Amino acid sequence: MPLAPRTTHDLPSLAEEYADSPPQDIRIGIALSGGGIRSAAFNLGALQALQQQGVLQSAEYLAAVSGGNYVASALTISAAHTDPDCENGKPPWGRGSPEERYLRQHTDYLAPGRAGKLWMAASVVYGFVLNYLPFVLCAMIIGRVAGWLLHLLGVRLADLRLNGLALPKSSLLTVLLIAASVCVGLAILLVAYRRWFKDGHPGNYGESHAERMASLLLTGAAAVGVCLLLPPLAEVYATSSTSLLSTFVDERPESFQTAGGRIVIAIVWLLVSCVLAVIALMLGRRFRALRLMLVLSSISSAGLLLVPLLSSLEYSTRHGLHTAGDAVGLVLAVVIVLAMAVKVHNRRYSMHLFYRERLNSAFALKRRRDGNRIVAEPIGYEEKLYFSELSPKGNRRMPKLVVCCAVNLTTDDVPVGRFAESFTFESHRSGGPLFKYHATERFEGRAGLAGTQLTLPSIMAVSGAALSPLMGRFTYPPLRFLMALTNVRLGVWIKNPRHRNWQSTASDDTERPGIGARLWNSIRDGWHEPGALYVLREALGGAKSTHRYIYLTDGGHWENLGLVELLRRRCTHVLCFDATCDQTGDGLDIGRAIALARSELSADVDLDPRPVMPDSDGLSQSMAVAGSVRYPMPDQEAKLVYAKAVLTAGSSWDLQAFKRRDRRFPNHSTSQQMFTDEQFEAYRTLGYEAGKKALELLNIPEPLLRPSTAEDLFERDGVGHLR
Repeated sequence: MPLAPRTTHDLPSLAEEYADSPPQDIRIGIALSGGGIRSAAFNLGALQALQQQGVLQSAEYLAAVSGGNYVASALTISAAHTDPDCENGKPPWGRGSPEERYLRQHTDYLAPGRAGKLWMAASVVYGFVLNYLPFVLCAMIIGRVAGWLLHLLGVRLADLRLNGLALPKSSLLTVLLIAASVCVGLAILLVAYRRWFKDGHPGNYGESHAERMASLLLTGAAAVGVCLLLPPLAEVYATSSTSLLSTFVDERPESFQTAGGRIVIAIVWLLVSCVLAVIALMLGRRFRALRLMLVLSSISSAGLLLVPLLSSLEYSTRHGLHTAGDAVGLVLAVVIVLAMAVKVHNRRYSMHLFYRERLNSAFALKRRRDGNRIVAEPIGYEEKLYFSELSPKGNRRMPKLVVCCAVNLTTDDVPVGRFAESFTFESHRSGGPLFKYHATERFEGRAGLAGTQLTLPSIMAVSGAALSPLMGRFTYPPLRFLMALTNVRLGVWIKNPRHRNWQSTASDDTERPGIGARLWNSIRDGWHEPGALYVLREALGGAKSTHRYIYLTDGGHWENLGLVELLRRRCTHVLCFDATCDQTGDGLDIGRAIALARSELSADVDLDPRPVMPDSDGLSQSMAVAGSVRYPMPDQEAKLVYAKAVLTAGSSWDLQAFKRRDRRFPNHSTSQQMFTDEQFEAYRTLGYEAGKKALELLNIPEPLLRPSTAEDLFERDGVGHLR
């Protein structure tokens, strides 16, 4: 009998994969790649070249990822907050504009000066403490309760050792072994039952009662195995710790058997685990040290969780519950965990908050008059720059901004090995093929808890969240657990539009008048916010499309150029600017984009990027190449120009000279997020030259570049926003 068809996920039709209908005339799209401040500088130069030729103003879409989106979002914000009478012949973010000059003075925006670096360090420690505290307290609670029960039963840790091939001396250990054996045996019987009696009606894989029950039984057996390992590990921890520390500290081993001594030992081992964690994270991007990173990350992760658990288990088993202070300490720990579950959630201590504050200070700019001068200054962080409300002032014509992010999933909602799906933000709608498109203002959470509002600087930070436990196809499991546990994350959890409670809004005090109602609403809303449970899901790779919240990170975790999103909108003329770090000249990002366009949209990209790839001398034949795209249904062809941050023999001499001084140019690491003015100008000039070369290849006749009036653009936008 044939297998039952899968009905869990409905596959979209080809038309649904596209986010816009075929155009009646020309539709220009501009794609800006990711790459941090390196990409921001390069793409700023490219946009300035397009701006001078009128192509930027004529474009329909501006799709941007990570560092490219720094500039794209900055352009959108400044156009909405700068009065036309302050332009003085220089449009927002134009060449030599006040915005460009301000950014040159703040390319160290992440940690400016001594105070900025100390503030960043304090923010890291603050986030780590709030992220780790629930886990260390839960480990301590479990260890204490388990130890008190063993002490009450008169069982020592030594009694729980295996007795070779003979039966264990402890009846408790015998019971645990029998329970594990029964679980494994029942799971095997369920497989036999399935094969003998249900082979003709298997149903969907993993969804039958037999499969679910077998999974639970084997999980229970694994849990028993962990329980059997903990007692001997606790003994080893106690004896080795006291012996080791007594050799370095002038104290007898017995002095470490007290409660204070145990705390000192635990602190020492936690500090060692933190040091190993830092080393592992530093080695994470060094592919030659992956094995060492694997070992160090495993040891540090185990240390951060096992040290409080083993210490509490060993001490409580020996002493039991012998003072009222022990009980009070346990109750206090439980209260703290419950309070944090309600009031301390991930969206308020994640490094995302620090990241978006710093981006706001450097890229969210407006102009003002200072005497006879026109200067740029950052818009106050307290002013909520909601994307859905931003539209250009005056008669400015701006392309529609498409902020490219990635939603991380570990289920079969996405193809095997991809672990991510596209998720984009636009001023009027946001979403993607899997989650559909919804009004952007519904994602912004204006009535939500403080610190959770999703403004354009927040979306900018999400699009550039390259460092997170979940990173799409770039997720590395050994580091995933460690990064989640230590709060090394720039991504953010947002409400899931596919969840059944998506329609619900924030609490309204009028629902239940009085202090009690407000307290209840606060507890309810706080409990639902992503906290330690979601951190654990990150650590274990358990991000599903059915959870209340979904996890968004850098758009480069799905596609790092923004090209596919322009093709999804059926652009007829596409300019793609690639500022990714490509020291070997392999062209991996454009290769991934071409493959994704084919698999996602059935669009065939005909492009040979080899002329822009550097040779052994680090020079390329050209900065840009032209190709074509063929869309299906209806059959339509588009022109594609791909420009890359490379040097050619014809590059200006200042770039050639800078290359001689700094061999890393034009491939500085993305992890280097603080540039000098010389570095910034080198990449901006490189982008400007790439923009001019790309325009030559695109070769759009000038009459087609004349933008429509603002009124015409307003009429063509079906949702009432200026394009």
